[in-house]
Amino acid sequence: MNGQSLIKSLVKEKEIHETYEVASKEDIEKTENDLNCKLPKSYCDFVSQFSNGAFIYMIQEVSAVGDGDKQILPMQRLSLQRMTSVETHEMINIREGGSVNVDHLIPFSLDHNGNAWCFIVNQMIDEEYIVAYFDSHNPKLYGIMDNFNEWLKVLINNREEVIRTIYDDNVISMELGLG
Repeated sequence: MNGQSLIKSLVKEKEIHETYEVASKEDIEKTENDLNCKLPKSYCDFVSQFSNGAFIYMIQEVSAVGDGDKQILPMQRLSLQRMTSVETHEMINIREGGSVNVDHLIPFSLDHNGNAWCFIVNQMIDEEYIVAYFDSHNPKLYGIMDNFNEWLKVLINNREEVIRTIYDDNVISMELGLG
């Protein structure tokens, strides 16, 4: 499924999602300027063609751009440093190996556990960033995925929190401490 077909799939069932007005080009530019970072094309397509911030299947939040909306904050107002004890420039380990500087993580989806899916913005490939799940309680990255569209595809196909679909119960409960 490509990005446009993912968005079409969501639009067909728009009534089961919490959605808002779509983002304008100016909303996207405001967020990019505030973050001093270009946003990935797939995410820009989502906020400009489907909804500027959303609660997909009423289980997975996607952050807004610009000034946000009444329920969903714009991503530039989200901060991993406020969510956890990590310091600027701290390296965050990746469960599957390697590490990333926390300054290269931009949250795009918060969950009710205080964790966040993030863009890893140190390298853009074909207008996209890798995404990963940030555990704010024991700072570590999980669930590395190629891009926002891959993340969205998992969400659409499973209709469950993305992190719960890519790891077994042992990782979910023992490592991440999710109920």
